[in-house]
Amino acid sequence: MEPLQPSAYAPYRNPRDYILSWTDVIWIDRAIGRLADHYSTDVKVHTAYGETYDYDFVISNSVQKFAAFPNGGGGHGEDVVWEQRGPNGFISCHRVLKTGTHTGFWTYGPPTGRDFISRTVAHCLVQDNRIVEEWLVRDEFAVLETLGLDPYKVAGELARRSPVIGKSVAGAPEDGAFAGRIADPTLSGITGPRPPRWREECEMIRAYFEDVWNRRRFDLVPRYVSERIVCHGVRMRRVQNITPYQMEIINLLATFPDGQIEIRDIVVNESEDLGRRVAVIWVLRGTYSGVPTYGPVTDSKVHVLGSSHFELEDGRIRREWRVYDEIAVLTQIVAAREAI
Repeated sequence: MEPLQPSAYAPYRNPRDYILSWTDVIWIDRAIGRLADHYSTDVKVHTAYGETYDYDFVISNSVQKFAAFPNGGGGHGEDVVWEQRGPNGFISCHRVLKTGTHTGFWTYGPPTGRDFISRTVAHCLVQDNRIVEEWLVRDEFAVLETLGLDPYKVAGELARRSPVIGKSVAGAPEDGAFAGRIADPTLSGITGPRPPRWREECEMIRAYFEDVWNRRRFDLVPRYVSERIVCHGVRMRRVQNITPYQMEIINLLATFPDGQIEIRDIVVNESEDLGRRVAVIWVLRGTYSGVPTYGPVTDSKVHVLGSSHFELEDGRIRREWRVYDEIAVLTQIVAAREAI
């Protein structure tokens, strides 16, 4: 493959510096108008709600977030797992730890005066120095929970009208982040063909999802993860060691007993300071017919858009950060319940 051209991330040192520096420009310097230097004007942004929105919505949401959380909201970049896509493009899978104090009005209502903490993953396709497409995965339940807001009430409101696009987002769509099937994500995903490298790592991650998640071979977890595994999950949960890690997966699948997970994109990066990491965008499709994690079951189809960042050590997963939006899940379930 032809080397990545510096023009893809200029004037920064590398793609990681490009993403982290731009995040500071937007959220610390508050140079919201400079987003035009960073995003393509026809950018497509996909979320767990099936929303696809554009540059104007990015600006609008950012301004509202500034008003609600004057002392934060943008967060701290924990890692950027990036990988080349062509001579002048790359994928950036940016994991962010977000914090802030809710002192202003927001789409969810008046200020609560409380602090929030959550994680977000922005999976971006960058071409010719501009973000042209983005898949956004947020732990919105953690935000609402720490602010003392009712997630079920918010989900009901979203089922009727999104504050972003002004219409219902209650469906389980087959477009945007969920469109089509990926034949072999180790070769090509939603962001296009992968470079011919890190094949062994990609195959291992694909086998992990297929064996442990889809075939329910929880006994095979030690084949893929270190005995010292640590997993940072939604609602800021943290588990470590094999059995608690197995139970995190089992508990999610018990909610959607027929659930099958599909890898949508794989990104692999190695650096001297952070080692070898793999970023994955995935979709879990299932029926809310099992354990009533989100209230009475509805026997309705649910799509869960998620992202996992894996830190590898000696060919196995040493650490995982797993993010998915439970409010998007609740929105689908509440809509199905109200339709019954």
